[in-house]
Amino acid sequence: MIQGHGDDGYLFNNPVKADFSSNVWYGGLQEGLKEHLRSKVGAISNYPDASGAKLQALLEKQMALPADSVLVTNGGTEAIYLVAQAFAGATTTVVVPTFSEYADAGKLYRHQLQYLLWEKLTPDTVFNTDLVFLCNPNNPTGAVIEEKALQGLITHNKHTVFVIDEAYIQFTLATASLLPHLHRLPNVLVLRSMTKTNSIPGLRLGYITGRKQLLDRVRAFRMPWSVNTLALEAGYYILEHPEQFRISTDSLLQETFHLREAIRQLSGYKVETSNTHFFLFETLTGTAASLKVWLMEHHGLLIRDASNFYGLEAGHCRVACRSAADNKLLTTALRQWSLY
Repeated sequence: MIQGHGDDGYLFNNPVKADFSSNVWYGGLQEGLKEHLRSKVGAISNYPDASGAKLQALLEKQMALPADSVLVTNGGTEAIYLVAQAFAGATTTVVVPTFSEYADAGKLYRHQLQYLLWEKLTPDTVFNTDLVFLCNPNNPTGAVIEEKALQGLITHNKHTVFVIDEAYIQFTLATASLLPHLHRLPNVLVLRSMTKTNSIPGLRLGYITGRKQLLDRVRAFRMPWSVNTLALEAGYYILEHPEQFRISTDSLLQETFHLREAIRQLSGYKVETSNTHFFLFETLTGTAASLKVWLMEHHGLLIRDASNFYGLEAGHCRVACRSAADNKLLTTALRQWSLY
């Protein structure tokens, strides 16, 4: 799906004052990283590391993973499409509603797709498909599967490969990453993003982790130079200066709670719970598409029309928490919409 994602303010003529449509940390580009990238601009005169080997090694060292258990990618989306390509023609379950690219990648590579509603997923679920795509925490709902329950689910389905997307794992306290347990989970590929908490989605940087034998199947389809020089430099800098990129997840979730409750108290909206910094709400007057346009035209506020997620309705919107001042702008505007 090329169109229909968040952060699409370029479609409007007026400027975006506050972008609630993107799940990226709202803090913006870190100054130290900006200076580092500025100093490395001249390096684009040469080809980048063809396989991202240096960044791969740094990630493996940081996470105490064996050699060749990381594959650096051009964002999480390249990772999804590489997995789909490596398992072309597979039978695949997508747990929905969720990120559309799992199904889109599956369709491109002739997967036989099945869909399982998130609320029907239990630790005892038995899968009869080759692959399962599962986002944890889930986009767009913010729901999570607790770490031990997820490990149990994977262990009980030894003949299914689980593709666990942890793009938002740093934005929740309700579950934990599977990375420390990969040594005993041979049927798992974990997708990670380096752009969400570091506010660099335009650079496209992510990685896949898994046991070497499984990951090598995916690595065979990676094209050379898929990750550009500046993205790799950003990765080096982030790993060398972790203290500059720490966010207070607890504070962010507290602000998210306040934003959810403020919208919940308005008339004309149904707000859903979440375990992360983004959440769904439904406008009961009009559609998400019309609300999105109205918010941009009258207030310069951008939200995600979530009606195109599998299983959601025409009124569903997704927003990600920002600063208290920005959040107040949104709730004030939503109050006006409900009276519009």
